Amino acid sequence: MIIQIHDTKTIADLQEKFSQFFPFLKIEFYDQPHHWYEESPEKTAYGASYKIGDIRKQHDHGDLEIHSWYRTGDLEQSFSKKFDLNVQVFRLHGENWVQTAGTDKFTLKEQNEIARQATIDSRPVSDSRTEKNNLF
Repeated sequence: MIIQIHDTKTIADLQEKFSQFFPFLKIEFYDQPHHWYEESPEKTAYGASYKIGDIRKQHDHGDLEIHSWYRTGDLEQSFSKKFDLNVQVFRLHGENWVQTAGTDKFTLKEQNEIARQATIDSRPVSDSRTEKNNLF
């Protein structure tokens, strides 16, 4: 996947593109950087309507190539080093989003699979007998 980074794009634009390839993951943008295995404080998160040009001092434009074998922490650092953007990856766990801070060495593919399993396993199992009875 290639994400185009340009000052006129919104955070929502980048989030949508990322989630097309990793449906059980999302990226959030923050005012402050973080280190490996460190969470980002919620109070420093930017809303989805912010334009990229409004949240960074360095205004380089370009493409960020993202592969499923990239480690989560490496992806977050790439956003920071190449485009002056502080990003945190989240994964879906049931109905909640959790920061992947403790698992920065996992690949995006691994994170997405963990999230997929956690989400599917947390869904209530329906009773097929009840469903059949509701048809009549």
